[in-house]
Amino acid sequence: MAFLKQADVMNKKNKKNISNSNTISYKDNNVITKKMLWFLGIISFLIYVNTLNHGFVLDDIAVIEQNRFVKKGFAGISELFSTFYWQGYWDLNAGLYRPMSLVFFAIEWQLLPNNPSIHHFFNVFYYSLSIILLFKTLSYYLKDYSIWITFFIVLLFTVHPIHTEVVANIKSRDEIFCFLFFISSIYFLFIKEKKQYQILGIISYLFCLLSKEAGILFLPILLFLFWFKYRKTFFLKTIPIISVSVFWIILHNYIILNSPYKRIQYTYLDNSLFGCDGISSKIATGFSILTRYIINSIYPNNLSYDYSFNQFPCTSIDSYSFIFSMLLFGILLYLFYFFRTRNKIVSFGILFFLITIFIASNIVFLIGTTMGDRLLYTPVLGIIIAVVFMLFYFSNISEVEKFYHPSIYFLSFIALLFSFNTFNRNKVWKSNDTLFNEDLSNAPNSARVNFNHATVFFNQLSSDTELQKKQLPFVIDAYKKVLSIDNNDKGTLINLGVCYYKLKDYKMSIYYTKRALGLNKNDYALQSNLADAYFRNNDLNEAINIYKMLIDNNYSQENTYNYFGVALFNKKDYDKSIAVFKEGINKNSNSVELWLNLGNALAASGNFNKAINAFEKANALNPNDKNTLKFLVMIYQQIGNTEKANYYYSEFIKN
Repeated sequence: MAFLKQADVMNKKNKKNISNSNTISYKDNNVITKKMLWFLGIISFLIYVNTLNHGFVLDDIAVIEQNRFVKKGFAGISELFSTFYWQGYWDLNAGLYRPMSLVFFAIEWQLLPNNPSIHHFFNVFYYSLSIILLFKTLSYYLKDYSIWITFFIVLLFTVHPIHTEVVANIKSRDEIFCFLFFISSIYFLFIKEKKQYQILGIISYLFCLLSKEAGILFLPILLFLFWFKYRKTFFLKTIPIISVSVFWIILHNYIILNSPYKRIQYTYLDNSLFGCDGISSKIATGFSILTRYIINSIYPNNLSYDYSFNQFPCTSIDSYSFIFSMLLFGILLYLFYFFRTRNKIVSFGILFFLITIFIASNIVFLIGTTMGDRLLYTPVLGIIIAVVFMLFYFSNISEVEKFYHPSIYFLSFIALLFSFNTFNRNKVWKSNDTLFNEDLSNAPNSARVNFNHATVFFNQLSSDTELQKKQLPFVIDAYKKVLSIDNNDKGTLINLGVCYYKLKDYKMSIYYTKRALGLNKNDYALQSNLADAYFRNNDLNEAINIYKMLIDNNYSQENTYNYFGVALFNKKDYDKSIAVFKEGINKNSNSVELWLNLGNALAASGNFNKAINAFEKANALNPNDKNTLKFLVMIYQQIGNTEKANYYYSEFIKN
């Protein structure tokens, strides 16, 4: 960025000058700059102040609320530095090593455990800090140009709606830190030239890399800045920054490769491009996604927390979407070429965007997600720089001394629109429920978005069975929309099986549960669901076979032994039924239902005394259970003990 200091904006032929007026004194300019700095710092905090009372959303649960290392506070910091990103929550090794944000989450947890507000506060605080530092950095490099240009670049970046996911979602602290430490490294390495600041600059870049892997994309930008500032000593000056990069690569690979957990393999469910046929289709779809990133940078509309399968269907190189993408990409390259001599800052902005969006575009290689608003957090700065400078260039502005100018009014209007959109978008991120409901209209073709939307209502089903019957058709239709997008969505198939089970449509429950099992036959929880549906549908042999298999594999749920035993009882296989109930009681001796069913099986086999003991045990566990009292009355009548029968009958009447 050092070349930004050159007064190359002046085109002598066209006399297009957007530099500071010589009539503005250094003192006045300094006062204006300080006011702008305060304004940006305040507005960057206020625009996200309505996120401070938000809860944990999406991956916040994995990286904070249920992360066993983070919840240790200070004691968990060493483990966070020595394990991969998700290891505190699950054993899915995605090849990510991002300890910086997790360490700060642990510190905040130590201060206020299980309180999302403190994490939201610091997200906004660090965001504001990065905005202040960005303004100071750009003010230095763009000091030959009007301060209003720098101000509006930073203002538009500050209020851009694309940042909502990063600031409102605590987990995305990794994005905030990566950018903050990158700007810090520039500030300390190239603006503050004392040795101690140089050391801080190197440390800042290391922290950037430890925040997110994408920080390595900033290395060519830093090397570029070194070249323009220290050409004669370039190789000597870059040794520390290159050494830090090499150290990070070695450390990153060591942590990932030495983990006891194997790297996961991404599928089309994570990144829909994995489902594209052939390299050409993947590249064509990647360019289509890059186009969406460019459009969202300028016109941030229909933003969503998720763009997974099949929000962006695979396309081909002869499709209109790819042709449009190449046209837009061609325009971007043309602008880069056109301004390389007329206004290098525009070219720099375009280059900055292309470098920082490189990994996220999915063009060269596939990452773990199709697209994400958070991935545009840093790259959008390049587009903003290019657009603002082009606006002033094509406006034929000779000087920008004061606020009163049409271009300034236009940018103020855009900033105001962005601010309203951002403030309103923040509200959507209050909870999973609000997010899942609101974003359905923004990503209607995403199977995951539709699944999460359906699951909100699934989780809100009433415990009242009659009310459930009215609610379930809507939930079922919502899940069937998911299947229209992805016919093999396992979660949807499972939940449809449960929905039909609740509706007592056991045949349909069996149908969807078997389809889900076809995707993973060793899922014992699903096998248990299927057995229960068979049992309820009176397919006793099928149910018995599955229950036996589950118990042989040491798997059981609350109803496993009860339903297994009752199925055997209904087939009049009382001895086996008794054995199953006894085994269940050994696992859960406080189950009233197991004792009651054991009593029935014993009574049916003629063991009345043992049956009475079982019924008495059930009654002791729950004296108010009417079924137990009824069976006690019946069995005492059966053996001729009228006194006991009358006693339990009176208890039955009381209840």
